[in-house]
Amino acid sequence: MSNTDENDKNVNRFVTLESEESRELVEELLEIEKVDEKTACKIADLLPADRDKLRSVHAKERYSLSGNELDEILDVVAKYVRLAKKRDERDLDRVNTQVREERRQEATKKWRLQPIKKFREAKKKDGRLDHDLNDMERGIRRFEDFLLGGIDADTESRILGVRDAIDKDIEKFRDEVLKDSDLRNSTIAHRLGYLNQFYNELDAKYAVAGNPVTEPLADFRDNHDTDAKRPHIPFDRMQVFLNWLTHPFSRCFWLAGFKHGTRASEVINYDLRCLHIDHPIFWKIIDEHDVTLDPRIRDKPDTILVYEEFNKGDEIPNEDTPGPETEGEIRNKAAGNKRKEEGGSVLPLDSEFKTALIEYLLVRPPTYGRTIHPLFAIGGNKNVARRPDYNTIAQRLWTRKSYEDSIQRFSEQEAMEKCPTCGETLIEENLANAEETGRRFRCRHCTNQFWRSIHWDTGLDTEQKVTFHEARHYFTNGHDPRATKLHDGAIPDKIRKKRIRGDSDNDGDTEDGTYKDKNYENYDGDIRQPYLDGIYKFNIYDDPIPAVGEGWDV
Repeated sequence: MSNTDENDKNVNRFVTLESEESRELVEELLEIEKVDEKTACKIADLLPADRDKLRSVHAKERYSLSGNELDEILDVVAKYVRLAKKRDERDLDRVNTQVREERRQEATKKWRLQPIKKFREAKKKDGRLDHDLNDMERGIRRFEDFLLGGIDADTESRILGVRDAIDKDIEKFRDEVLKDSDLRNSTIAHRLGYLNQFYNELDAKYAVAGNPVTEPLADFRDNHDTDAKRPHIPFDRMQVFLNWLTHPFSRCFWLAGFKHGTRASEVINYDLRCLHIDHPIFWKIIDEHDVTLDPRIRDKPDTILVYEEFNKGDEIPNEDTPGPETEGEIRNKAAGNKRKEEGGSVLPLDSEFKTALIEYLLVRPPTYGRTIHPLFAIGGNKNVARRPDYNTIAQRLWTRKSYEDSIQRFSEQEAMEKCPTCGETLIEENLANAEETGRRFRCRHCTNQFWRSIHWDTGLDTEQKVTFHEARHYFTNGHDPRATKLHDGAIPDKIRKKRIRGDSDNDGDTEDGTYKDKNYENYDGDIRQPYLDGIYKFNIYDDPIPAVGEGWDV
């Protein structure tokens, strides 16, 4: 065998070494003068059973080393022998079974060496948004820091990373770190859920044997209420709020959430090409802006299209989004869309939302000169009309009192000092933990309660504040067949969750698999009519414009 072949063989052996301690040992041995890769690999292979051979009288000749160099090697080896011994004597809970060792041998090297990075890459390929990926990685890194900084110091085991975690570590992280941070139960369960996904993926890739999160997470869910404590807002109070709004922009934007459970980012990303209203005012604006409707809604009047899932920074429309445009728009005004339905969701408009859209289009600032025309636009006159970003929407609708339609102004007007029933003084309460949470005014004298939960204040918990996300929850709770407290109407789960809200439709049910195939679907009968039969009305308009399915047909 030539020297080149021999060197290639040794390098190959070095690359395929399995033990993390052996790899580290080889790297440290290579720093000693005259120690090449071949020698370093041979020495590493001696650990731990044959390490005494290094001390034999023939060692100098075998490795062509001087006495000083051999002493250096023995010092380095001694350190790794101690580590190996400590590993062998590690906690009984962490002793690897033969099966675990075999599975580790089968695992791809990258998944074992870079589990967090590989997990993120896998989720990215699954279509998860960057915002979600960053949130997941932060949670996993936080646990990793706890594992290396907290657990490792309290055990004789040498913990190298997240692959060494056991269920007791998860329990300790849950009880000492997450609970100490004053997180709500729902948030704690959510954070543990990220870890659960992570270890499920590692187990599937044979990078670990078993998921240490399974039992701690199940135990937590069994013993805690993990439902987010959203404020209790009676339906009549929500009607008051939507009727109170002054500007067509505000009312239309809010109704996009209340009528469809749509996310704020999805509403910001609406384009004129996504809307189809068979009304002369709409067609006039479409013609003025030279807009061609998206083919998915072109033959469906009184509908609106929510683009399918994409990341912030993506160009939309693109090759996967049909349209005549030669170029799209980089979407950087808000988070990307989370819509799970392939091809996006075509949502029916009821008469109330249709009227609000026409009312808004009458005052919408023109966006001439743009390739892609946003549905919701701000500016005009001296400033070129543009798509608003999320911060602008938040300031206008809830975080800044200076705006006329800000929830802070509504909250101030809704405040009560005297009981309308008996005239006595009222006590204001902001309930964070109760069967019904939110702001209420309670009379000590006649015991009447008056809910005024549409509220936003920096001192409140996130779940108590009414932001746009409340509309998504309200839509869900208002149309759940099992919950009729807010509204008597109901929208079937398959339509409400998957086709309107845009949640995941992968529940493994054969019947659902057939149902969700659009080739077998009659849109008006299967989607539009069940939706219109159940959708709530806020009675904003005395004479709303009839929508398809609600008073007239195409």
